[in-house]
Amino acid sequence: MLIPGINDNQIALLDIQRKNRGWKGFITPNPNCTTIGLAITLKPILDNFGINVVIMTSMQAVSGAGRNPGVISLDITDNVIPYIAGEEEKVQKETQKILGAFNGESIIPAEFMVSSTCTRINVLEGHTEAVLVSTKDHCEPDDVSMIMREFDPFKGLDLPTAPRNMIIVNNDPFRPQPRLDRNNDNGMATTVGRIRKDYAVKNGIKYVLVSHNTKMGAARGATLAAEILIKKGYIG
Repeated sequence: MLIPGINDNQIALLDIQRKNRGWKGFITPNPNCTTIGLAITLKPILDNFGINVVIMTSMQAVSGAGRNPGVISLDITDNVIPYIAGEEEKVQKETQKILGAFNGESIIPAEFMVSSTCTRINVLEGHTEAVLVSTKDHCEPDDVSMIMREFDPFKGLDLPTAPRNMIIVNNDPFRPQPRLDRNNDNGMATTVGRIRKDYAVKNGIKYVLVSHNTKMGAARGATLAAEILIKKGYIG
């Protein structure tokens, strides 16, 4: 699973995949669309301060569910669906894998624990996530805001689909909102707001993010992955 700019060091797994399976080609799937926004925002925190625990609650758009025919699709009207089958397990496992270490042969999952609650809400596009992080090293909200703003994994790569800003930090306490922020940088940026301290856990930092589930989380994210694989010489 590849999120360009986040776990590029794991691309070498494709060589192992081709060798083990006797393939000339390869398969590199997109992660779960809910995992993508979470992993993107955790990456600079992990690199700068370390992470003990992540607790996340998602409020996911209906477009992420595909097409539900007939009356079933009316269930979302005036409602919140508190369960998405298999979603929480995917987010927990994928986040640890994407942010894990590559030892040259396989991925060692990140040591921090991930707890997630995934819900479906009456929004067309754009996943919102409320995130609580316990960091290993002490940090202040301004520190987190700064490293997120400065996070620039695509510098010098000239990838056509890459966002100008991988993470956009908005200081308005009423942002991010899916309707206002899902299309930032053509739907490829993850927008973060409400970065603040939390005192229920050690070195607690919490924030809200919005990412576009059908752009960065799907088709355009796959295009970006192809672009970085071209740069790395895996696609001619």
